[in-house]
Amino acid sequence: MKTLDRYILKQLMAVTFLGVMSLTLLMLLGQLFKELHSLLVESGAPPTIVIDFILQVIPFSLTFTVPWGFLTAVLLVYGRLAADNELTSMRMAGLSLWRLSAPAIGLGVALSALCYYINIEVAPQGKNAMTELVLKAAMDNPKNLLNAGQGATRLDGVYLYTEGKTPDKLLGVHLYPIEKSGKANSMGMGGFSAAHAESATIGEFDLNSRILNLTLYNVTIEQKEDGGEIINRLTTAELPLQVHVPIRTHRKMKSNRFTNAEIAELLEHWEIVRHTKPEVMEKFSKLASQKAPFPCASNLWDAAVAESKFYHGSMTKKNEREFRTEGVQRASFACACIVFSLIGVPLAITARRRDTSTGFAIGIMVAALYFVALVFCETSRKSGGITPYIVLWLPNVLGIAFAIWQHAKAKYRG
Repeated sequence: MKTLDRYILKQLMAVTFLGVMSLTLLMLLGQLFKELHSLLVESGAPPTIVIDFILQVIPFSLTFTVPWGFLTAVLLVYGRLAADNELTSMRMAGLSLWRLSAPAIGLGVALSALCYYINIEVAPQGKNAMTELVLKAAMDNPKNLLNAGQGATRLDGVYLYTEGKTPDKLLGVHLYPIEKSGKANSMGMGGFSAAHAESATIGEFDLNSRILNLTLYNVTIEQKEDGGEIINRLTTAELPLQVHVPIRTHRKMKSNRFTNAEIAELLEHWEIVRHTKPEVMEKFSKLASQKAPFPCASNLWDAAVAESKFYHGSMTKKNEREFRTEGVQRASFACACIVFSLIGVPLAITARRRDTSTGFAIGIMVAALYFVALVFCETSRKSGGITPYIVLWLPNVLGIAFAIWQHAKAKYRG
């Protein structure tokens, strides 16, 4: 029996490896073409950054390509065994279909364990590193943040929109002061609420102070009341402007960019921070700043206020539900290989053809249906209560039920 198991297992592992490599390459090329223009053209990043980007994309791609490649391998290997009547000979020797499925199920369990580790540890780090790589490329060369037809939202205290761009200057520049909360500031920029320039030139960028120097030409500066009515307008031929490009201090609050351990730590921290009101903490911060002998206390209060504002602004009810159900979603998704090992064997026997296109087509269809079902079930994460914890497991439960039914139908096929 060990010889038979090794015979089937070797074929499954070889085809799975080739399938995963091929699918990963396809996904890698898709992600690369998607971000290549942003990395090399818009952000002005060096070509060597593409290598770092590839290394971060591969772990993220494996969450999809490992189950998909494994399903294709099960369909092809067992389909060939059935087409060559090897499966019939094995069953005539008294082996049941479930026993013949043991190598596939065993490998499926091992791959599911691998996928679970990738889902909870490797993929989130890769996803976050991939985003940070694109952001770092832009932050190291902020001149390329100012693109035609795009608003630069990564500048400190100002929203800048450019209508056009040439190699030497910006055309049609519009600046609107904003608060740190993202709201428009009607009395920003030294008492002015908006500035419009026919053109602008980009000066040097000081990497230490992170100051980007601009020179605006033919500028119209407007001052508005709170109601939006213009009460003052000033024109000038030339206006120098310094814009601060801050470094982001907090990670973007998306659950797919945090490992399970980081999610647990974040939720634990949120349970503490949620009871602290930023308005109340600001009062203590102001009181501390008035005490000259305690400058350190003032700095600590400022950091605490910034932390409280960030969490209260980022951790919405929707975000909190996503973080709380992310672990369940990852565990459910990791079980795909087990489900595919159960489904693939009877489907392969049903196809029983030598050509690989049939097995590959069935693999695409089954995997697509399974992944679509998972995506559809992910919408339940928006609701509260126990519903998401049940719905997220439905694709696996239905897949196993379908596999049992298919095994029963294939009982007398060989």
